[in-house]
Amino acid sequence: MGELVEKFMGWFPGGRNAVAGAAPISAAVDYEGEDRISALPDDLLRCIVSRLPVKDAARTAAIASRWRHLWRSSPLSLRDAGLLPSAVGRILAEHPGPFRVIDIARCSFASHERELAEWLRLLASKGVEDLVLLNDAADLELTSDTVRLPRDILRCASLQRLFLAFFWFPDTDGLSHGAYVLPNLQELGMFSTGISDWDLDYVLACCPVLEKLVFVLNSMPDPIRLRSESLRCVILWFFTVEEVAVVDAPLLERLFFMEAPRLGDDSILMIKIASAPNLRALGYLETSFHRLQIRDNVIKVSIISYSLSTWGTFTLAWMKYPTLHCHLLK
Repeated sequence: MGELVEKFMGWFPGGRNAVAGAAPISAAVDYEGEDRISALPDDLLRCIVSRLPVKDAARTAAIASRWRHLWRSSPLSLRDAGLLPSAVGRILAEHPGPFRVIDIARCSFASHERELAEWLRLLASKGVEDLVLLNDAADLELTSDTVRLPRDILRCASLQRLFLAFFWFPDTDGLSHGAYVLPNLQELGMFSTGISDWDLDYVLACCPVLEKLVFVLNSMPDPIRLRSESLRCVILWFFTVEEVAVVDAPLLERLFFMEAPRLGDDSILMIKIASAPNLRALGYLETSFHRLQIRDNVIKVSIISYSLSTWGTFTLAWMKYPTLHCHLLK
């Protein structure tokens, strides 16, 4: 499980690797020559400081008076490796923002729910852009005791990329479908995170620029129904449901199913596409497991060309037939 988490989180959001790969100042060789770095413009120094591990970034204030204001005036990039929750909270409270990348993956929120609520309020008020939030739970199975995220996460209006793992998604019942709910969110990934069908509908309706949606090790909602004016790519990885329906997704171009586990020997995954006029790539499907229906028409493996009005050409990537093309012509 740990390897799968690290594999997935290694590429989503992209900012995670930039913070994780930074070398600590303590690893640098002593240098007694002329200090040319301090002569650089403030904007360039802030860029340097924002890419350091957070402990070293804060320590730059002790280098010289020239550096004292730089950490607080640089966008914050924080990964909580080696930090206690108390230290994370102190950094989030003391730094004025904005927050470029916040990656919190080593806190068990079952015993820190108060901190979770406070941190989300700080993230919302200080303009977080990329957020990785992983609940380091002892039990990785979703239960009634799994922590439910506070609604404050939906108030992070500056969010562009969001990755959640081992939570229940906030309950959106009673919330208005306002234009200011996650208006800048472009990528959303959920790893073993419970979400109801109405909560998913709410998110898709309230994220006007959301282009990428990724589910990993999820078994809900079931069935999953996609309605979005902005989605372009959907990835379902180890996604255990019985039906996926693309109800209305006018910009959707790619729909991928990766390593789908079986619910039983006779189980199938029904894929229904009602409206996706820009769909160009659909895969990777297994002939013994996946069933494809476009509107009222069931597409069988033996069919290479199929006549259907108003649809264009797209590629079907089957496990045994990786270059199978289905031409939908008038």
